Amino acid sequence: MDLITKNLMSAFHQQQDFPDDIDSSVLFEHFANYCVISREYTDEFDIEDIYVAGGNDLQLDGVAIIVNGVLVNSTDEVDDLAVANKYLDVDYLFIQAKSGANFSGADISNMFFGVRELFSENPTLPRNEVLAKKEIIIKHIYNKSAYFRHGNPRLKLYYVTTGKWTDDNQLVARIHTEISTLDELNIYQSPPVFQPVDARLLQDYFNRSQNALIKTVTFTKKVTLPAMDGVKEAYLGFLPATEYMELITDENKSLLRGLFYENVRDFQGDNLVNKEIQETLNGEYRDTFVLLNNGVTIVAENIRQTGDLFTLSGFQIVNGCQTSHVLYNNQDQITEKILIPIKLIVGPIDELKNLVIKATNRQTVVKTEELSALTDFQKHLEQYYNAIEEGHRLYYERRSQQYRGIPGLEKIRIVNISSQIRSFSSMFLSRAHQASRYYGTLLKDIETRIFMEGHFPIAYYVSSYALFKLEFFFRRRMIDNKYRPFKYHLLGIFRIIVAGIDTPQMTANRFEKYCELIRNVLWDDSKCYDGLKRSCELLDQILGGDFERDKAKDSSIFSKAKDYLEDKSSIFRIEFDGYWRDQNKNGVPLKSGLFCVYECTYDKEEKTISLNKLLYIGGADNVRDRIENHEKYNQWNKQVKSENTLCFTFGEIGSLNRERCKAAMIYKHKPPENTEYKDSFPFDYTKVILSGEIALLTETFSCSPSSFHA
Repeated sequence: MDLITKNLMSAFHQQQDFPDDIDSSVLFEHFANYCVISREYTDEFDIEDIYVAGGNDLQLDGVAIIVNGVLVNSTDEVDDLAVANKYLDVDYLFIQAKSGANFSGADISNMFFGVRELFSENPTLPRNEVLAKKEIIIKHIYNKSAYFRHGNPRLKLYYVTTGKWTDDNQLVARIHTEISTLDELNIYQSPPVFQPVDARLLQDYFNRSQNALIKTVTFTKKVTLPAMDGVKEAYLGFLPATEYMELITDENKSLLRGLFYENVRDFQGDNLVNKEIQETLNGEYRDTFVLLNNGVTIVAENIRQTGDLFTLSGFQIVNGCQTSHVLYNNQDQITEKILIPIKLIVGPIDELKNLVIKATNRQTVVKTEELSALTDFQKHLEQYYNAIEEGHRLYYERRSQQYRGIPGLEKIRIVNISSQIRSFSSMFLSRAHQASRYYGTLLKDIETRIFMEGHFPIAYYVSSYALFKLEFFFRRRMIDNKYRPFKYHLLGIFRIIVAGIDTPQMTANRFEKYCELIRNVLWDDSKCYDGLKRSCELLDQILGGDFERDKAKDSSIFSKAKDYLEDKSSIFRIEFDGYWRDQNKNGVPLKSGLFCVYECTYDKEEKTISLNKLLYIGGADNVRDRIENHEKYNQWNKQVKSENTLCFTFGEIGSLNRERCKAAMIYKHKPPENTEYKDSFPFDYTKVILSGEIALLTETFSCSPSSFHA
C-alpha cells in the first residue's frame, strides 16, 4: 500500500474511532466502503450499516441501497418513502475491497457472481445475517415495482484495490461479459455500471468526502439588492433550469438531498401543488414557468464572484424543495428557456436566516409551531451542544456537511437531525420499535412531542450521547454485536435503569434534574458501561435469547422492561388516558392495560363530561376488544340513569403485573360491579401511583396481602 493511501486510511481510522487492534484488512474494507458511499451519498451515515463482510458474504464487502436519495436500512423506510413521495427511485451499490495492488479477474468475476446470486430467484449459497437483511430489502423493493416511475433501479459495482488500473484488454473484455450477464436479468437500468477504483481514485474519493460542498453557477440575470443589516449581500434574479440542475445535482447527476436539510418540509410527492408544477413543465406554457412559480430561496455562508460566475460554499435551499424535486424528476422536459426565480442571500445572521425560512415557507401548508421547532429550537440545541466540555462534546449538525473539513473531528460524534429524532424518540417517547422508519415519517407522528418550546436541550443531548457510547462499546467488542439491531431499545431501558421509571413532565424543572442523572452516568465510563450491560441483560430476559432482527419492531419491549423493574421494586406507575363515552369506545387503545368504567353526564353545549360513579375496573391484553365484548356490559348499563352514559379510561401496563395492579385498584376502590379482589388482596406488598385522568380514584396507595394501608 502506498504512503498516501496509508496515511489517509490512518486519518479515517481516527475519525471513526476504531479500536487500535482492528485488523488492517477489515479497516481497509471499511475505508473503501466509506469512500465509495461518500461519493454517492452526501449526508452522514453509519459505516456499520454498509459493511457485510465476514463469512457467507458472497464476495461482497459493502452494500448500500439508496431510495429517493435516502440510504435505507429497512423495509419500513422503503414503505414510508413510497407513501411520502409516491415513487421509488433506487440505486444499488456493491463494493468489493482488496488491499493488495492487483486487479484480479477471478476476484472480479466472483464479485459479479455474488451480485447475481443475491438477485437470484433460486439462490444456492448461504448468506450471513447482514447480507440476508439487505436481500429482504431488495426483494421488497421489487415487490413495489409499480412505483418505478423513473425506470428500474440502477446498479453500480465498485471493485477497490491499492494498485493502478491500466485498462487491461483481457480484464475489460471479461468485465463486459460479466456486465452482459447482469443486463440479461432485465431488472436494472441498462447497462449496469462497473467502476474499477485504484489507489489514486480512492484517494480522490476520500479527499472529496472531507471537503464542504462548493458549486459554481452562471448567474447572469440578477439584481443586486441594496445593503442591509444582518446580511453580507443579497440578489434577486433567475437561472435557466439547466443551470439550476447543475447546482442541485452531483457529478453523477444525483440530487443533492443535503441541500434541503433546513427546508421545513421534505418532498411531498404527487400532491396537488406538485402535480401543477409538473403539468406546467410538460404543457404548452412551460416557458412561462418563471411567472407561475414562487421560486427558490438559497442561503449561502459565502460566495466568490467573478463577473457572472458565482461560487457558492456552505449553501442551503431553505425554500423550494418541492420545485427542485419536480424539476429533477422531469429533467427530460427541461430546457434553457425554462427560468427559475432565485433569491440568493449571503451570510445572514442566524436570527435573519430563521425569519427568512419562516417567511418563505408560510407560502406552503406549514404550521407556525412547526416552523419554530425546525428553526428556533434547532439553533438553541446547536448552541447547547457547542457549550459541552470538550471531552464529552458532540456536534449537532443543523446543516448538511456542516462539519466537513474539520481536521481530527471524529465522525461518530456528529449528530444529524435524523439521528436526533431517532435517539430522542427512543429514549423518551417509547418509539424504539419505530426507529427503523424513515425519519421524516417518524417526525410527522411525533411532531407535537419533539423540538418543543420549553423542552430542555439536555434531554436531546443525553439521548444522542447514550447512542454514541453504545456505538463506542460495539466497536470495541465490549458489547456483543447481536444487540446492535436493538440499540434504540437499549436507550429507553438504560434511561429507566439509571434514572428511574418515574419520568417527570418534560417541561418541568424536575425533568432537567432527571436528565442530569443520566448525563452523570454517561460521563462516567465505568458507570456507563455497567448501565448499558445491565440494559443488555434485561433485554436478554425480555427476548428470551431470540435476537432475530424483526424482534426490534416489537412495541412491547419497553413496557416489558418497565414491568420487570416495577416488579422488582413493587412500585407501579400507571397513567390513565380518557375519557371515551360509550359511543366513542372504539377510540380506546388496542393495547395491554387496565380500564375503568364510569357513569357520566355529558354536556352537549360545553362538550364536557362529569363523572358520577365508578362502576368497574378491568384489565386485558387488548382493552378495546375486552370492553366491546365484555360479558358485564349490559350489567354496567343497568347502573346508568337514562339521561347519562357509560364512559371509559385506559391505563397502559404490560401483562407481567397487570393482574396485580388490577387487584390493588379493585381492593382499594371496591367498584360495585367487581366481585374478585374486593375483599382480599392475594399479592405481595404493592404500591400504585396513578396519574392522568384519574377522577374518583386515589392517586397513591399501597396494598399488603389481605390488608390495606392508605
